[in-house]
Order: sequence, then C-alpha cells, then structure tokens
Amino acid sequence: MRRASLRHTQWALYTMQKKITYILIFLISSVSFGQKIKTITEYKKESDSLVKTRKTEFDKTGNLTKEVRFGGYDGISKTFRNKNRIIKYHNGNKTSEYNCEEFVAKDTCIIRSFSTYEFDPKTKIEKQTKYETDSLIRFIREVKQQKRIRVSKTNSWEFIPIKEPDFEKALVLTDTSYFDKKNRLTKRVSYNNRAKEPYIEKYVYSKDKYTYQIIGTARDTILSFEYTKLQQKIDRKNIDYKLNSTDIYEYEIEYH
Repeated sequence: MRRASLRHTQWALYTMQKKITYILIFLISSVSFGQKIKTITEYKKESDSLVKTRKTEFDKTGNLTKEVRFGGYDGISKTFRNKNRIIKYHNGNKTSEYNCEEFVAKDTCIIRSFSTYEFDPKTKIEKQTKYETDSLIRFIREVKQQKRIRVSKTNSWEFIPIKEPDFEKALVLTDTSYFDKKNRLTKRVSYNNRAKEPYIEKYVYSKDKYTYQIIGTARDTILSFEYTKLQQKIDRKNIDYKLNSTDIYEYEIEYH
C-alpha cells in the first residue's frame, strides 16, 4: 500500500511539474511574441568604441514614426548635423512625411522635402505627393496593396520639379512587389516608360542567409547576405526595417 501511495504521489508531482513547465513555456512565448518594438538604435563599430548612426521609432502597431540618421560635426556651422524623417498617421494611414536636416546645437531642423498622403478606402489606393522646400512637385506615387502583392505607379519630375503635374512629361515608374507567407519581399519587377526591358530583383531566403539577384542591367549580379535571427524577428513583426552587416554594426532594441 505504501509503495502504491508513493508511486501515486510521484506521478502527481511529475504531472504538476509538467503542467507548470507548459505554462512557463506558454507565458514566455506569449511575452516574446506579444512584445512591440518601440525603437531600434544602430551603432557602428569604430576601433574600440561604438558610434550611434541611426535611431528608428515605431508606434504600437509597427508603423515607422521617426528615423534619425546621425551625422558628423560641421566645423562651419559648429554643430552636429542629423537627417530626420518624421511620419504622421491617422487611423493607421499616413497623412504626412517630413525630411529635415537638424542642426543640433541650434535646436533647428530645416525642411528639405515633405509629402502629403491621401488614402481612398474604396480603391485601397494610397497616394503620395512629394514636394521640394519651395513646394514644387518632385513626384506623385500611387500604391495599392493586395494580400501578397503591392503595385506602385510613380509619375516623376525628379530632375526638374514642377508647380503643376504635367503627366505627358513625367518619367513613369511601375513597380510590382511580391511577398511570401512571412511577408518577406521575394521579387520586384520595375518598368520604366523610357526603357525597353524591366528591372528585376529577386530574393531567396534560407535559414541563415538570403541571396539578392539583379536582372536587367548592364551588370546583372547575385549577392549573398547573412539573414540574422534579429532580422528574422523584425520581419515576423512586419516592421519595415533592414539591418546592416552585424560585422560592422550593433543594434539595441527597446520595447513598448
């Protein structure tokens, strides 16, 4: 009887430990998966020190809201100069974007270009109009996302910005991007109304690397890159962010 009772007690303890283990695994997985990235800070390795080069901020839905690219010291203006990108949203859709150059010591950010956005809920098309500082139009881009395909059409006056759109004189660029089930870019086909052949980019992913192939240029090539666990984590969270080589850069992540 004592042996039977002892076996019963041991089995009960084993069952309880197993349940606790499953609960802990579930909680750890839930916390890890549910964490929302707030900022990613990039540092460049230089000699025996780390130099901050980029800081990117995201809201709780994963939208990029601000990116600062840290520059060097300007002896003429006697201050550090950074390049800032700021994006505003309403109900999850972009409304405006500003690119400005920050003069840190003077607490001033001079606008270099800006964009306005319109979203049509019926057609699901996002329209971006990008302006120079003098309000001349640089380009108008329309983007439509359909499941794993994104199509964008750009009418560009990049080299000679204009006051009013003249579509007959525009350089027309049409890009079709394809994504896999993990929301990773696998292929992009780009057409130019002034070129005969398309420009094609292909991405092939494996466990720890991915290849990037370019087709349609005078120098078609295939490049191979490390596909780090951190980049895989960022891709799973559907965040628009690409890491540079971890041999040269280090990253720090802060969560909401």
